[in-house]
Amino acid sequence: MYHFLKRLITITNFVPIILLSCILSSAYAADEVKTITATDETDIDVRLFHAKGNQLLIGFACDQGSSMAEEKTAQALATDGIEVWMPDMLSAYMLAKVRSSLREIPTDSLLKIIEEAQKSHKKIYLIASGPDTELILRAASKWEHEHPDSPLSGAVLLFPRLNKGKPEPGKPPVYQDAVGKTKLPIFVLEGERTPNRWGIQHLTQSLKQGGSTVYAKLIPDVRGYFFKRNDPNIPEDLVTSQLPGLIKASLFFLGRAH
Repeated sequence: MYHFLKRLITITNFVPIILLSCILSSAYAADEVKTITATDETDIDVRLFHAKGNQLLIGFACDQGSSMAEEKTAQALATDGIEVWMPDMLSAYMLAKVRSSLREIPTDSLLKIIEEAQKSHKKIYLIASGPDTELILRAASKWEHEHPDSPLSGAVLLFPRLNKGKPEPGKPPVYQDAVGKTKLPIFVLEGERTPNRWGIQHLTQSLKQGGSTVYAKLIPDVRGYFFKRNDPNIPEDLVTSQLPGLIKASLFFLGRAH
């Protein structure tokens, strides 16, 4: 497995964070749906994939059942001992799956999910993809401020989309306010066949500004959103099937950051 992953991805830097999008496919049903009440009295349904290991992954802002790859991945991770929680933040706040909805998800509700997960006494990681990665950075920053004695273990950012607005030619990117505000170890995974690959070094340096250890890897021959596409190529199908292994490898590197 190690040699396969080494061939599959090119390591450039290191970033710890973990978050997964939600999936409601009956083919990969969760072991339990747990309802957590946020501080604003909103009920949030969390799909739990139980595992006996000491690692727990939380993924925010699920896609309301329109995808299957994440749930299949969650089940595979649980089989390997990594527990996965998928809170349906969008449905809880009756929001559409659009980027502007992320601003309407209260940070305190994200922290409530983390607080509940802490009761498991496992190592907590966050994972998200695309613009949803802003949620985990925002949550991690506030969690560190309010719970300095209960640190998170890291985060995984899958093809993060953290720019404010469209990039302007000749100008450095302007990122969301949450970038560079956390000490959380972060692991960034980006597709090689995307223009964002050229900005990965700049993003990595920006993420480090808060004190994070950051790793980044380029995945050859795949585009961003590779496991969400309706027209995947052969490498994208392969990487999607190996997504549990990629996440496990990311967690391994994040564990070395402590």
